[in-house]
Amino acid sequence: MLYQLRQDLITGLRDATADAGYDYEIDISDIEVEDVTDEEKGEFSSPLSFSIAADAGEPPVAVAESIADAHRANGLPDGIETVTVEGGHINYHADRSALANETLSAILEDGTEYGTRTVTESDTILADVSSPNIAKPLHVGHLRNTILSDAVMNVLEARGHDVTRDNHLGDWGVQFGNLMHEYTEFGNESDFESDPIEHLLELYQQFEQRDSMLEDLEENEPVTDRFKESVEEEREYHTESGKEWFARLEQDDEQAVDLWETFREVSIDRFEETYADLGVDFDIWMGESFYAREGWNDVVIEKALENDVAMRGEGEAVYIPIYPDDYENVGDPNAADVDPSLDRAREMLEESDDLEDADFEPFYIVKSDGSTLYGTRDLATIEYRLQEYDADQSVYVVANEQDRYFQQLFVAARKMGYDDIKLKHIDYGLISLPEGSMSTRKGQIITAREVLDRARDRARDIVEEKGRSAEGEIQTVANKIALATVKYEMVASKRARDITFDIDESVSLEGDTGPYVQYAATRGYSILDGADAVPAADQIDPSNFNETDVELLYELARYPIVLERCEERYDAAPLAHYLLELAHVFNSFYHKNQVLEAETARDERLVLTEATTQVFENGLDLLGIDVLEQM
Repeated sequence: MLYQLRQDLITGLRDATADAGYDYEIDISDIEVEDVTDEEKGEFSSPLSFSIAADAGEPPVAVAESIADAHRANGLPDGIETVTVEGGHINYHADRSALANETLSAILEDGTEYGTRTVTESDTILADVSSPNIAKPLHVGHLRNTILSDAVMNVLEARGHDVTRDNHLGDWGVQFGNLMHEYTEFGNESDFESDPIEHLLELYQQFEQRDSMLEDLEENEPVTDRFKESVEEEREYHTESGKEWFARLEQDDEQAVDLWETFREVSIDRFEETYADLGVDFDIWMGESFYAREGWNDVVIEKALENDVAMRGEGEAVYIPIYPDDYENVGDPNAADVDPSLDRAREMLEESDDLEDADFEPFYIVKSDGSTLYGTRDLATIEYRLQEYDADQSVYVVANEQDRYFQQLFVAARKMGYDDIKLKHIDYGLISLPEGSMSTRKGQIITAREVLDRARDRARDIVEEKGRSAEGEIQTVANKIALATVKYEMVASKRARDITFDIDESVSLEGDTGPYVQYAATRGYSILDGADAVPAADQIDPSNFNETDVELLYELARYPIVLERCEERYDAAPLAHYLLELAHVFNSFYHKNQVLEAETARDERLVLTEATTQVFENGLDLLGIDVLEQM
């Protein structure tokens, strides 16, 4: 009901503001949902009078009073009892009986659909999610991507969008040529058969560490000229060999393709084990290789040259110039304003000594040796999604260290003529453990499997402390608590924030954790288990609610608004925070109020409890977390 009331208030405020004589564009941010315990503010408050007053040169209180008077004259929405003005804020007070009846009826009638919405024309969204590189294990950073993207896509689907989840594998590029070189030179068949991913990771790290060592030797003062030459020759040999292997792969050389397919196959087998543990799946697995091997890269390169938005550079290089003023609002197809002309770039090159001095950034889609890059394949992905899916949005869940790259990609896409698709980088901060940050190249890596195993072990200890006896039950409950621990921690922080994930702190039935929310839901089930039946929502009397009951009711009514906020921000953190607050409020309700033994409000509180468990189920399900009827 709060959701619909806010929509009605926005409409009413538009009319009232105009009737009061003010020219002001009302949007959703002009209605704030307030803390129900603050009776002066009411359930809704609008600060718009301050903005209007600043423009009109009038006192905010006078502006607020005139708008409130106009709104009263026009008629307040059903469900709003009064409108008041306090300190310049326009405050709306809901009819609490109506709020209770409509909210509880909606929750219990809609069930799992409560908080979702049906739209007549949903957006078709293609999303890059998880997207690990093959030949390496999933690490803790992939956990945040995979869990965050799963929750965000769940919310977008719940809000009516048609979402296709693409595990856009990193399975193409010169790094795989390097790995082929290392495998053919130093690979061990027995080690590969025993643990293929571990062996490939060792070879990858070995290549990178050798390259780093040789680079350091090149930069230091050589002992002799011969020694310097030997270092240069060795470094050139293994780096050039890697490039040659990748060139062979792009040319469909049989040996290179066989090796690459083997690496890819064993990687996907390992990935699927971890995804199964997480309860996450994908609609498609369209790795970068698809666009290279199926000719989509060629489509993009030819299109860029034919449309005169790309220039040829040194050797076989092709790039799209990006000017400093191209970046603003580039993700929004309606607001982006890029200059696709090459005239400026040509003039800048004439005025500069070389490309590095020109006042634009080259976005390469072909390197000087003729090979393709991430940008080529990402542009090809957009082309494919438009042709094959008629996509409205192409979104990318990738760490914020790639912010600049995606801004450049989006500019290049607009210059290519992709003007009818929203492009969104859903960025997130990096993750580390108390042991420190990770580096795959340096061998400092904490795998997703290690994190999940440690969480399970810690959760098992807690379950055993609670007195569980059946072995199978202990492990089942521990697994669910472990996943709640990891998943909640990965989504609860604001997306852009770096986080340090401490398993011991996160596996707790107290504090700001996933298991704490699970435990609150379990308390609700324990109350319902003690009741013979729960009455229908329309059979209760909301006047029997006390302030603690009303506070819980208000939290339940906020749920659809929270999902809307998640949709707007492409972030699941508001939902995680909401569920934590709901857990706090419900635990307060649990400790302060009698339910089964209540003298006057037993039926009302049973309905309230049933509605609460439904909202816990809905919200936790969107985060990919199981509820526990017993803990």
